Amino acid sequence: MAKDRAKRHKITKGTLAMLIVLAVFVFILLLMLILRTNQAVCEFICRHFVNAYQAVAGRFFSVTSVNIFEVLVTLAILFALACIVFAIILFRKNKEIASRRVMLALLMVCFGIANLYTFSAGFAYNRDPAPVEIYQGEISKELAFNSFVTLIDDLNASYAQIGQYNEDGSVVCPYTEKQLNEKIRQAVDETLTDDFYYDYTPKAKPVISSGIMTLNSIAGITFLPTCEPGYNKDMLTVDRVHTITHEFAHSKGVMREYEANLVGAYVLLKSDNAYLKYCGYIYAIGYIKELVKYDETYFDNIKAYPVADGFLQDQINIFNWWMTQPSLGDIGNFFNDLYLKINGQQDGTGSYEETPGTDEIIIGGEDGEPDIYIEIITEYTNMHRMLVSLANNLNQ
Repeated sequence: MAKDRAKRHKITKGTLAMLIVLAVFVFILLLMLILRTNQAVCEFICRHFVNAYQAVAGRFFSVTSVNIFEVLVTLAILFALACIVFAIILFRKNKEIASRRVMLALLMVCFGIANLYTFSAGFAYNRDPAPVEIYQGEISKELAFNSFVTLIDDLNASYAQIGQYNEDGSVVCPYTEKQLNEKIRQAVDETLTDDFYYDYTPKAKPVISSGIMTLNSIAGITFLPTCEPGYNKDMLTVDRVHTITHEFAHSKGVMREYEANLVGAYVLLKSDNAYLKYCGYIYAIGYIKELVKYDETYFDNIKAYPVADGFLQDQINIFNWWMTQPSLGDIGNFFNDLYLKINGQQDGTGSYEETPGTDEIIIGGEDGEPDIYIEIITEYTNMHRMLVSLANNLNQ
């Protein structure tokens, strides 16, 4: 019996080899986690090594329109379950060595995936700021107001230029899904030309299990190991466009969420395509209105320069669509928040937007009306500054 016990606890050559490989994987992961705390190292690795990986892997996985990420997730879940069940069966049959090897194989796969993801995505979370044209000077009230008027005019012109509308005035997308994705991809290539961005632009892919994404209030997901910008195909098209562009930004090396939103809006609003620009305004309209949120004239300015009724209807349709979808509550938000914090984004899901400087003023009510408390903008974000820069270009 003692011999049998010793035999069961003996580390065979095969098990030893697996332990060594696992130890190497753990060491590599720890090394990368340490290295990614240095911004200069992250920038160097992304520009040279991840960029090269993206060029090869991106082309390989773009061959098929199937979202390989979904396939791999399904296989990973099945593999993990099979390993656990198989290990338990072997253990109960007193085949402890074989059982340990199965679990070691599972751990090796887990750490291998963690290494690949940390390499392809983790370093990009600590890169330099993404280069986007923003206004660098002081934004006076006059400049903010003129920018606001220019952008509202351009928004309404884009709406009129599309020329195809539903009965409620909302716009009709003039492209098929495939054509639209390619239009966005072309806009990304034409706009993001700085060396900061990865050379290869992969193809956006719809997520087949979009119903699960909707249940968790998820609009898009990009898996960097396969270089696939994925999106919820069930969303309204006019709402989907900025999501796709946001995911493209991730695939080009912009991982911080607020910067991906900034880059996504920048690409769309710089486009000469009326529909893409219009969808950019669908996302950016809140920021545009904030440009004139500097004193009590805010409400008067908003009323004096209205957007097209059809634009408002598109906003209503988007809101109603999300509100009428079944939901699993905050489960998706919880895991996304946890993921972002693990990757150094201390604000978690709050990192999707930059926080402007604000102050509160009181507008006295008239004729017995209650006072109005309004939170004004005292310090503009990069999104606001990008919009001011865009307005300046439109006025030239």
